[in-house]
Amino acid sequence: MAKTGTRYAVASPDDGRRIDLRNPFLAALLSWLVPGLGQLYQRRTLKGGMCMAALVAALVFGMWLGDGRVVYAAGRPGELRLPPAAVRAAFIGQAGIGVVAIPAFVQSRLLAGSGSEPLFASAWFAPPVQPGQFVSPAYAETLARTSPGVAVADSGPGRRFRQVLTDELSVWQKRLGRRFEIGTLYTVIAGLLNLLVVFDALGGPMRGAGEKSALAEGGKRHPPAAGERR
Repeated sequence: MAKTGTRYAVASPDDGRRIDLRNPFLAALLSWLVPGLGQLYQRRTLKGGMCMAALVAALVFGMWLGDGRVVYAAGRPGELRLPPAAVRAAFIGQAGIGVVAIPAFVQSRLLAGSGSEPLFASAWFAPPVQPGQFVSPAYAETLARTSPGVAVADSGPGRRFRQVLTDELSVWQKRLGRRFEIGTLYTVIAGLLNLLVVFDALGGPMRGAGEKSALAEGGKRHPPAAGERR
Protein backbone atom coordinates (compact mmCIF):
# COMPACT_ATOMS: atom_id res chain seq x y z
CA MET A 1 0.00 0.00 0.00
CA ALA A 2 1.32 3.43 -0.94
CA LYS A 3 2.24 5.93 1.73
CA THR A 4 -0.65 8.12 0.64
CA GLY A 5 -2.97 5.19 0.20
CA THR A 6 -6.41 4.88 1.67
CA ARG A 7 -6.87 3.65 5.20
CA TYR A 8 -10.18 1.93 5.91
CA ALA A 9 -12.01 2.21 9.21
CA VAL A 10 -15.48 1.44 10.52
CA ALA A 11 -17.41 2.21 13.65
CA SER A 12 -17.84 -0.47 16.27
CA PRO A 13 -21.48 -1.62 16.40
CA ASP A 14 -21.18 -1.82 20.19
CA ASP A 15 -19.92 1.61 21.26
CA GLY A 16 -19.22 3.53 18.05
CA ARG A 17 -15.47 3.32 18.61
CA ARG A 18 -13.42 3.72 15.43
CA ILE A 19 -11.88 0.45 14.22
CA ASP A 20 -8.97 0.84 11.82
CA LEU A 21 -9.09 -2.03 9.31
CA ARG A 22 -5.70 -0.97 7.87
CA ASN A 23 -5.46 -2.89 4.57
CA PRO A 24 -8.62 -5.05 4.66
CA PHE A 25 -7.62 -7.12 1.64
CA LEU A 26 -4.32 -8.11 3.22
CA ALA A 27 -6.16 -8.76 6.50
CA ALA A 28 -8.64 -11.05 4.72
CA LEU A 29 -5.77 -12.97 3.12
CA LEU A 30 -4.03 -13.37 6.46
CA SER A 31 -7.23 -14.59 8.11
CA TRP A 32 -7.73 -17.10 5.31
CA LEU A 33 -4.21 -18.41 5.81
CA VAL A 34 -4.50 -18.63 9.60
CA PRO A 35 -7.81 -17.97 11.42
CA GLY A 36 -7.71 -14.67 13.30
CA LEU A 37 -4.33 -13.57 11.92
CA GLY A 38 -5.93 -10.76 9.92
CA GLN A 39 -7.69 -9.44 13.02
CA LEU A 40 -4.36 -9.46 14.87
CA TYR A 41 -2.85 -7.50 11.97
CA GLN A 42 -5.69 -4.99 12.43
CA ARG A 43 -4.80 -4.84 16.15
CA ARG A 44 -8.16 -6.37 17.08
CA THR A 45 -6.34 -8.67 19.44
CA LEU A 46 -9.28 -10.00 21.46
CA LYS A 47 -11.32 -11.08 18.46
CA GLY A 48 -8.26 -12.33 16.61
CA GLY A 49 -7.08 -14.36 19.57
CA MET A 50 -10.51 -15.88 20.15
CA CYS A 51 -10.95 -16.83 16.48
CA MET A 52 -7.47 -18.28 16.29
CA ALA A 53 -7.82 -20.28 19.49
CA ALA A 54 -11.24 -21.70 18.63
CA LEU A 55 -10.75 -22.56 14.96
CA VAL A 56 -7.15 -23.72 15.15
CA ALA A 57 -8.12 -25.92 18.09
CA ALA A 58 -11.00 -27.44 16.08
CA LEU A 59 -8.72 -27.98 13.09
CA VAL A 60 -5.93 -29.57 15.11
CA PHE A 61 -8.36 -31.73 17.08
CA GLY A 62 -9.97 -32.97 13.87
CA MET A 63 -6.59 -33.79 12.35
CA TRP A 64 -5.56 -35.55 15.55
CA LEU A 65 -8.72 -37.66 15.49
CA GLY A 66 -8.04 -38.59 11.88
CA ASP A 67 -4.35 -39.29 12.48
CA GLY A 68 -3.43 -36.42 10.15
CA ARG A 69 -5.17 -38.09 7.19
CA VAL A 70 -8.43 -36.19 6.95
CA VAL A 71 -7.29 -33.14 4.95
CA TYR A 72 -6.54 -33.88 1.30
CA ALA A 73 -7.75 -32.43 -1.96
CA ALA A 74 -8.19 -35.10 -4.62
CA GLY A 75 -10.79 -37.81 -4.32
CA ARG A 76 -9.27 -40.03 -6.99
CA PRO A 77 -6.12 -40.11 -9.11
CA GLY A 78 -5.96 -37.57 -11.87
CA GLU A 79 -5.22 -33.93 -12.39
CA LEU A 80 -7.04 -31.55 -10.05
CA ARG A 81 -9.30 -29.45 -12.25
CA LEU A 82 -12.22 -27.08 -12.08
CA PRO A 83 -15.02 -28.08 -12.30
CA PRO A 84 -13.73 -30.41 -9.62
CA ALA A 85 -14.52 -33.88 -10.94
CA ALA A 86 -11.68 -35.22 -8.81
CA VAL A 87 -11.94 -32.82 -5.86
CA ARG A 88 -12.96 -34.36 -2.56
CA ALA A 89 -16.25 -32.87 -1.38
CA ALA A 90 -15.02 -32.30 2.19
CA PHE A 91 -12.03 -30.35 0.89
CA ILE A 92 -14.35 -27.60 -0.36
CA GLY A 93 -15.11 -26.80 3.29
CA GLN A 94 -11.57 -27.46 4.51
CA ALA A 95 -10.24 -25.01 1.91
CA GLY A 96 -11.57 -22.19 4.09
CA ILE A 97 -8.26 -22.39 5.97
CA GLY A 98 -5.31 -21.71 3.71
CA VAL A 99 -2.60 -23.19 5.89
CA VAL A 100 -3.99 -26.67 5.16
CA ALA A 101 -5.62 -25.99 1.78
CA ILE A 102 -2.40 -24.94 0.06
CA PRO A 103 -0.28 -27.99 0.99
CA ALA A 104 -3.20 -30.33 0.28
CA PHE A 105 -3.62 -28.85 -3.19
CA VAL A 106 0.12 -29.00 -3.88
CA GLN A 107 0.44 -32.59 -2.70
CA SER A 108 -2.47 -33.70 -4.89
CA ARG A 109 -1.01 -32.04 -7.97
CA LEU A 110 2.44 -33.51 -7.38
CA LEU A 111 1.16 -37.03 -6.72
CA ALA A 112 -0.88 -36.86 -9.93
CA GLY A 113 2.05 -35.39 -11.86
CA SER A 114 4.79 -37.04 -13.86
CA GLY A 115 6.86 -37.77 -10.76
CA SER A 116 4.02 -39.61 -8.98
CA GLU A 117 5.41 -38.38 -5.69
CA PRO A 118 4.27 -35.73 -3.18
CA LEU A 119 6.67 -33.08 -1.92
CA PHE A 120 9.57 -34.69 -0.04
CA ALA A 121 7.79 -38.03 -0.58
CA SER A 122 5.75 -37.10 2.50
CA ALA A 123 2.32 -38.53 3.25
CA TRP A 124 1.20 -35.31 4.97
CA PHE A 125 -1.84 -33.85 3.15
CA ALA A 126 -1.40 -36.35 0.32
CA PRO A 127 -4.55 -38.04 -1.01
CA PRO A 128 -4.94 -41.80 -0.54
CA VAL A 129 -3.58 -43.95 -3.34
CA GLN A 130 -5.82 -46.43 -5.13
CA PRO A 131 -5.31 -49.81 -6.81
CA GLY A 132 -3.56 -49.52 -10.15
CA GLN A 133 -2.03 -46.14 -9.33
CA PHE A 134 1.71 -45.73 -9.89
CA VAL A 135 3.96 -44.07 -7.31
CA SER A 136 7.67 -43.40 -7.06
CA PRO A 137 9.91 -45.87 -5.18
CA ALA A 138 10.54 -43.22 -2.50
CA TYR A 139 6.83 -42.75 -1.90
CA ALA A 140 6.30 -46.51 -1.91
CA GLU A 141 8.71 -46.66 1.04
CA THR A 142 6.76 -43.89 2.75
CA LEU A 143 3.52 -45.84 2.29
CA ALA A 144 5.13 -48.92 3.82
CA ARG A 145 5.88 -46.87 6.96
CA THR A 146 2.73 -44.77 7.25
CA SER A 147 0.10 -47.16 5.84
CA PRO A 148 1.34 -50.70 6.53
CA GLY A 149 -1.81 -52.26 5.08
CA VAL A 150 -1.16 -50.86 1.61
CA ALA A 151 0.44 -53.38 -0.76
CA VAL A 152 2.73 -52.10 -3.49
CA ALA A 153 4.09 -54.25 -6.32
CA ASP A 154 7.87 -54.25 -6.52
CA SER A 155 8.71 -53.78 -10.17
CA GLY A 156 12.32 -54.73 -9.58
CA PRO A 157 15.54 -52.69 -9.41
CA GLY A 158 15.93 -49.85 -11.84
CA ARG A 159 12.21 -49.40 -12.46
CA ARG A 160 10.95 -45.86 -12.07
CA PHE A 161 7.53 -46.56 -10.57
CA ARG A 162 5.76 -48.99 -8.25
CA GLN A 163 2.14 -50.02 -8.68
CA VAL A 164 -0.32 -49.79 -5.79
CA LEU A 165 -2.43 -52.88 -5.16
CA THR A 166 -4.58 -51.72 -2.22
CA ASP A 167 -7.10 -48.93 -1.65
CA GLU A 168 -5.36 -46.75 0.95
CA LEU A 169 -8.57 -44.97 1.95
CA SER A 170 -10.11 -48.30 2.98
CA VAL A 171 -7.03 -48.98 5.11
CA TRP A 172 -7.44 -45.63 6.86
CA GLN A 173 -11.15 -46.10 7.48
CA LYS A 174 -10.68 -49.63 8.79
CA ARG A 175 -7.94 -48.55 11.19
CA LEU A 176 -9.53 -45.32 12.41
CA GLY A 177 -13.24 -46.21 12.26
CA ARG A 178 -15.54 -43.34 13.15
CA ARG A 179 -12.58 -41.18 14.13
CA PHE A 180 -11.89 -40.60 10.45
CA GLU A 181 -15.38 -39.23 9.73
CA ILE A 182 -15.57 -37.20 12.94
CA GLY A 183 -12.12 -35.75 12.31
CA THR A 184 -13.16 -34.82 8.79
CA LEU A 185 -16.28 -33.11 10.14
CA TYR A 186 -14.28 -31.01 12.63
CA THR A 187 -11.93 -29.79 9.91
CA VAL A 188 -14.80 -28.97 7.54
CA ILE A 189 -16.62 -26.99 10.24
CA ALA A 190 -13.43 -25.10 11.08
CA GLY A 191 -12.93 -24.21 7.42
CA LEU A 192 -16.49 -23.03 6.90
CA LEU A 193 -16.51 -20.93 10.07
CA ASN A 194 -13.25 -19.33 9.03
CA LEU A 195 -15.01 -17.83 6.02
CA LEU A 196 -16.93 -15.65 8.48
CA VAL A 197 -13.62 -14.61 10.03
CA VAL A 198 -12.29 -13.71 6.58
CA PHE A 199 -15.33 -11.54 5.84
CA ASP A 200 -14.97 -9.88 9.25
CA ALA A 201 -11.37 -8.99 8.45
CA LEU A 202 -12.43 -7.61 5.07
CA GLY A 203 -15.43 -5.55 6.13
CA GLY A 204 -15.18 -5.19 9.88
CA PRO A 205 -17.88 -6.12 12.40
CA MET A 206 -21.42 -6.57 11.12
CA ARG A 207 -23.36 -3.33 11.19
CA GLY A 208 -27.02 -2.43 11.11
CA ALA A 209 -28.70 -1.47 7.85
CA GLY A 210 -28.73 2.21 8.78
CA GLU A 211 -25.02 2.55 9.43
CA LYS A 212 -22.84 4.27 6.88
CA SER A 213 -19.54 2.90 5.66
CA ALA A 214 -18.60 5.54 3.05
CA LEU A 215 -15.06 6.90 3.16
CA ALA A 216 -14.74 10.30 4.75
CA GLU A 217 -12.28 12.98 3.66
CA GLY A 218 -8.64 12.10 4.05
CA GLY A 219 -9.25 8.48 3.18
CA LYS A 220 -10.58 7.52 6.61
CA ARG A 221 -13.92 6.38 7.83
CA HIS A 222 -15.23 7.97 10.97
CA PRO A 223 -17.76 6.81 13.56
CA PRO A 224 -21.37 7.71 12.77
CA ALA A 225 -22.78 10.94 14.08
CA ALA A 226 -24.61 11.04 17.39
CA GLY A 227 -28.01 10.65 15.75
CA GLU A 228 -27.07 7.66 13.63
CA ARG A 229 -27.59 4.04 14.56
CA ARG A 230 -24.65 2.01 15.83
